[in-house]
Amino acid sequence: MLAAMLGSAPGALAASGGAGLIGPRPPKGIVDDPAHAAVFTRTLRVGNRGTDVKTLQGWLGDIGFSVPQTGYFGLMTRDAVVGFQGSKALTPATGTVGRKTATALLTAVNQGARAGGSGQVTSGAAGSLVFPLRPLSKVLAPSSWTLDQGIDIGTVGNACGSHVTEVAAADGTIVQEGISGFGPAAPILKVSHGPYAGRYIYYGHAEPALVPVGATVTAGQPIAELGCGQVGISSAPHLEFGISAPGDTTPCCPGYQETAPALLPVVRAAYAAAGGR
Repeated sequence: MLAAMLGSAPGALAASGGAGLIGPRPPKGIVDDPAHAAVFTRTLRVGNRGTDVKTLQGWLGDIGFSVPQTGYFGLMTRDAVVGFQGSKALTPATGTVGRKTATALLTAVNQGARAGGSGQVTSGAAGSLVFPLRPLSKVLAPSSWTLDQGIDIGTVGNACGSHVTEVAAADGTIVQEGISGFGPAAPILKVSHGPYAGRYIYYGHAEPALVPVGATVTAGQPIAELGCGQVGISSAPHLEFGISAPGDTTPCCPGYQETAPALLPVVRAAYAAAGGR
């Protein structure tokens, strides 16, 4: 979970507590659970512009309130928010997005994603991405995965290092290694073709990298190992697997849950295709 949570400064967010994985709490990185932190860093209302507004518009679209993702909070966005507030009995239904509305909206998006809903990441068909961890026997079941900027995926008994290999989820090029908050070896893959061509996939908390920056890789090729200990800002060994938003030319990273809810069914399909249950 990179510290740039929709514009937050790197020092504004703290790591989740606890170093162990086995127990009621899944592994975490920088961004904490929305129950303990604001979803957006400001109240959103008519006249606002920015990435957070674009994220809001994407989430509204994910749950059936169609609105273009322009990054500008206009009357169409306000009306969609009013419609959502009415559907959840949130009063007063003013069309302004404060913490209460934002939390309810994020909950609805997550529920839709877990039910196989659509979103910014299109196509949940098996084979659209390769599952990023091997062997599957070392990977915790999808019921334990959590959503942040990407998808946090833990391992059985905190398995890491040479016991858990991270592989390219698609054909592409390694364009960066090392991401603030995610560790000095975390790779970023730019996808070369297919449904995600031109988009960036990152592997948070990986260490060491197995291929250099500039390497051309094919889907399924080992590119890193899962870092042992607390690589970057994290609470336990795990992979945070995420993808950039469509049209985003910045290698890393998407906003908090900007693309993760829609990526979830795609990764679950890849997990199932690899033999997981």
